[in-house]
Amino acid sequence: WLRRGRDPDQVCLVAVNFTPTPRESYRMRVPFGGGWREIFNSDADLYGGSNMGNGGRIEAVNTEHGPMLDLVLPPLAGVILVPER
Repeated sequence: WLRRGRDPDQVCLVAVNFTPTPRESYRMRVPFGGGWREIFNSDADLYGGSNMGNGGRIEAVNTEHGPMLDLVLPPLAGVILVPER
């Protein structure tokens, strides 16, 4: 889901995988193109996880339907991303 602030440009993307299966290239539409920074990954080794994720940053892909992210969603974990502005 997207969480927006009072300013329309203030947004964060929260994606959670409730299954034990990793999801690679999980495509999600986002409101902004460009880079997105992964600010939280509950599967990080810091929290005892396998450190699967988006490497701290991912670039939106422009498609006919608008900008999309091809996310890596770790199993039984959640990630939070914000646009680089």
